Amino acid sequence: MKYLTPFFLFLLLIAVSCQSDKGTNQAVTNSGASVVNLNPQEFSKLGSTGNILDVRTPGEIAQGKIEGAIEIDYYQPDFQKKVQELPKDKPVLLYCAVGARSREAAEQLVEMGFTNVYHLQGGIQAWYQQGLPIVRE
Repeated sequence: MKYLTPFFLFLLLIAVSCQSDKGTNQAVTNSGASVVNLNPQEFSKLGSTGNILDVRTPGEIAQGKIEGAIEIDYYQPDFQKKVQELPKDKPVLLYCAVGARSREAAEQLVEMGFTNVYHLQGGIQAWYQQGLPIVRE
């Protein structure tokens, strides 16, 4: 319980620096593929069907993450190289703190040829607010 308050404060601070995406549920890219925005419950249901990708920094991830998520920091120069190692035919579900970074990353994945790309609207903050589980490693 003593870890929840610092975690919540951390998420609140992140919200100031990372604006949430308030767009539509789908954004079509040049290739015709699209990024599908999901709420936390929808994201949770699809999580077992694909690769969950946490694009936050190691410091953010230390506060907790969605179980089974692959950690690839969006701000690192080798982000695209690491993402290329994922299978393109399997769904990829992305999240960050509140949704802006993961939205950008999701659009990059579609441009890279991924066809089943899903984005958690509101990020891990929305996930946490819905009472969904977070693990610390």
